[in-house]
Amino acid sequence: MVDATISPIHDNDSAISGAEVAMVASKRCLSMRESDHLRSLIDIGKVSATLAHGVRNPLNAIKGAVVYLKHRYASDGTFVEFADIIDEEIAKLDAFITRFLSTSLLEMEKSPSDIHLLLEKVMKITSLQAQERKITFVSDYADIPFLDIDAFHLESAILNIVNNAMEAMAHGGTITFRTRTAISSSKKCVTIDICDSGPGVPESEVRTIFCPSGGTVRDKGRGFGLFIAREIVQHHGGSLEILSSKGCGATVRLCLPAESSQGEQYAG
Repeated sequence: MVDATISPIHDNDSAISGAEVAMVASKRCLSMRESDHLRSLIDIGKVSATLAHGVRNPLNAIKGAVVYLKHRYASDGTFVEFADIIDEEIAKLDAFITRFLSTSLLEMEKSPSDIHLLLEKVMKITSLQAQERKITFVSDYADIPFLDIDAFHLESAILNIVNNAMEAMAHGGTITFRTRTAISSSKKCVTIDICDSGPGVPESEVRTIFCPSGGTVRDKGRGFGLFIAREIVQHHGGSLEILSSKGCGATVRLCLPAESSQGEQYAG
């Protein structure tokens, strides 16, 4: 579905020396949609490279402050617990930046991982924000196998989704983390549902919510949050979709392949 225009190109003597071909594809054109997707990736790449270079110095300053505060308040168990989490995440982020600047963003380092432990960590990291916003976390776990994942990247994807959900719930509510096993395309997979009780996403916006230029109130980070989350899940061989209707909350469903080198090891 393309409108094509062919126009003559004149040289200095007004003679025709060639032709200019302009093609305008309709929104239904597959090549056009792929082109839009590639432009989004290029935009994210430019922003990410700048961010990676700029974040290092502040990160080192934060690390120094955390070390001081851990010694200063060593008798406060809760503080030390959160300080340890900050310290661990700083180390991961520093290693990630080093890797990012020398290799591809999504060269995954996968290992068999317990998804439930990862979800519990996400809840712990965001618990103070949730309390401030009067948001309650609920877990609904099934027996699922360990998954071969890059825990750092997948944790980042889930954090993007949770942060979006909290932004959409201005008056508090509930976020439910649900895991199940399922069959997709004749293959066993694990689904991770992150369900919020917010206002939901209008059907007209669901199709554009993954576009960086089309972010809504659910994604104030220039629309990159869900886009990046979906890219990470797809690089794991999985899929990410939005199940929502206006006024009825939203569910973000991650579907990940269940094949694991650890056989019958199951998440806690």
